[in-house]
Order: sequence, then C-alpha cells, then structure tokens
Amino acid sequence: MEYFRPIQAAVASRSLMVALAVAALLALLWHQYVPAAALFAGCLIGLASLFHIARSFDRLMKAGKGYLPFISIEGVLRVLLAGAAPFFIVGRGPWLGYFTYLAGFVAPLAVAILVYRQQIVNGRDDAAA
Repeated sequence: MEYFRPIQAAVASRSLMVALAVAALLALLWHQYVPAAALFAGCLIGLASLFHIARSFDRLMKAGKGYLPFISIEGVLRVLLAGAAPFFIVGRGPWLGYFTYLAGFVAPLAVAILVYRQQIVNGRDDAAA
C-alpha cells in the first residue's frame, strides 16, 4: 500500500459524495445541522478507520508476528476514538445525530463492498495491482 490504489479512490470519492449529498439534504431541507455534521464526520472517521485497518494488515504481512502487539493496541485505540467521536460531535444533542454518525461511519464499508463486488463482476482485480 505504498500508493493510493484505484479501489481506494473509488471508495473514498463515492462515500464522500453520498455523505455530502445526504448531509446537504439534512441541513438545507430539514435544518438538522448537527446530524448533518455528524453524518459527514462519521463518514470521514469511517474512511480513516477502514484505510487504517487495511494499512495495518499490510504492515502485519510485511513485519510478521513481531508487529502483532502493535495491531492490538492500534485496534483498541481506533475503537475508543471512533466510539468517543459522536459524543464530542453531537454532545447532548438529538438522537438523530448519533444515528447519522453511525450511518456515516458504516457507509464507507458498504461502499467498499459494492465497489469490490463490481471489480469482481467486471473480471478485474485492481486491488491486487
């Protein structure tokens, strides 16, 4: 993963486009500014988490078992940061803010599944490039 693969670019751009469109609808049509910000922040944090997991796996494959304790520590920190983020973003706000953060957080994973599935259907494996 020394470079940004085409599948990563597709996942990031599609996730951010969808999150931005839905956040704009929330903010402009329903005047729900905190949930809109939580959705977009959740998407950014979800993308960062997704790419960090992939990078950790690459480092594990290169470094071997010696890197295993660091992956455990990184995993715990990633879960704590991603779990604490909505409380800092939404605070004591509406339940919709927490829901939209969660939706934004898992959206990049769903987009990644769809993008990779399309790569398989097309008969190409850009992830192996």
